[in-house]
Amino acid sequence: MSSWSPQLAVLALFLALLFLTGGSSRADVSKLIVLRPLAVLAAGYGLATIRKEDFATYRPIWLLFGAVVLLTVAHLVPLPPGVWQSLPGREILVEIDTLAGLEGIWRPLSMHPEGTWNALYALSVPFAALLLASQLGEEDRMRLLAVVIVLCMLSGFVGVIQAGGTDIRFYRFAGDASGFFANRNHQAAMLACLFPMLAAIALSAGRFKIDPRATRLIAAAGMIALVPLILVTGSRMGLIVGAISFMSLAFMFFSGAKRSDAFAIGRLIQGAVALLIAAGMVAGTVFMARDKAFDRVDGLANEPRIPAWESIVDFLPSYLPWGSGIGSFVPVYQIHEESRLLMEQYFNQAHNDWLDLVLTAGLPGVILALVAAVMFVVAAKAALGARSAAGHLRRAGVIVILLLAFASVTDYPLRTPILSALLAIAAIWAWSPFSQSQVKESNQRDA
Repeated sequence: MSSWSPQLAVLALFLALLFLTGGSSRADVSKLIVLRPLAVLAAGYGLATIRKEDFATYRPIWLLFGAVVLLTVAHLVPLPPGVWQSLPGREILVEIDTLAGLEGIWRPLSMHPEGTWNALYALSVPFAALLLASQLGEEDRMRLLAVVIVLCMLSGFVGVIQAGGTDIRFYRFAGDASGFFANRNHQAAMLACLFPMLAAIALSAGRFKIDPRATRLIAAAGMIALVPLILVTGSRMGLIVGAISFMSLAFMFFSGAKRSDAFAIGRLIQGAVALLIAAGMVAGTVFMARDKAFDRVDGLANEPRIPAWESIVDFLPSYLPWGSGIGSFVPVYQIHEESRLLMEQYFNQAHNDWLDLVLTAGLPGVILALVAAVMFVVAAKAALGARSAAGHLRRAGVIVILLLAFASVTDYPLRTPILSALLAIAAIWAWSPFSQSQVKESNQRDA
């Protein structure tokens, strides 16, 4: 294997700093003062080194990302009073302006411009990741996979130390066993994404300088360690997403397999069974000491998110088709918050990013989500027949995207800089091109 490219070195350094500073979704976290300027610098380097071919290779991803940026910017453009006052759901703003004598003020579509500006600034992190990752060759994409795994596992072990009683917190309001994150659900979602990534490492063991058997052993040990690492977070969502991730290993092992791979696949199945037994033993040990995640599953009946979702669904139509503005959820929800739902803590997110998308981004946001879904299906279909290391990496990227999308049903993982960057990198993996040797190999098999 050749040496690291400068783009990979910069991206690896950026990711290391990102894991130390990008684990919270809040807009008022002091670490953002460091993170976002670094993201802009990394993006600047990426813009200075990227080639037209890199944009062409990942054109659909860039077009989608550009559309997201344009939609966010559009929500910030000041509109004449007659225009914004006619938008659905703006009656309360019109009434306030009338009482304050401010009828002639131009306002943007967003009902909370500060939140929309924050959303726009937040895009600097995935933008930097996309710019740098899109310039990597096949070998560097595999190296990037190893870098991401190391950082994610490190966060997992930090979570174990935290669960053991050591007061190591990266954020003021961080929960127990949250690792580099402020929220245990986000830690669990990230850890769940490691199953397909470790599988890709195991299936591509020959691509690394380390002995292939040692590489597979390390990957298997990592999978075994994931079970207690996810359990110790106490995240219900982590249990579900982790189970889905583990089951997705079948997609990793069987897709794109050649007849000559039959024996290797048999060995993988045997290893998977042994892994499941070992994982069960580890999980049993952890369960005896900390069964918080399972206890919280029993408490679903008292989950405050469900009545909040029902309330959001009730008032959501009053803001369609244009939405209330990207990043405006909190003040908009507080306008409609029912007395029975009031509590000491404010509802900082919808805890369902798909529902939030419809409310804040409206029909244009839904259309972009549908476009992303079509792209996902295209990438997944291509990954089914992809072979060699690039094929394994493609499938890992597809699964990571699916897991993060599923985790967004009950939470907001992609609002953390770490996981927004992981999504960007996974998109590059899922859309990564075939090399000429792989195309030739594919044609020979199909002949």
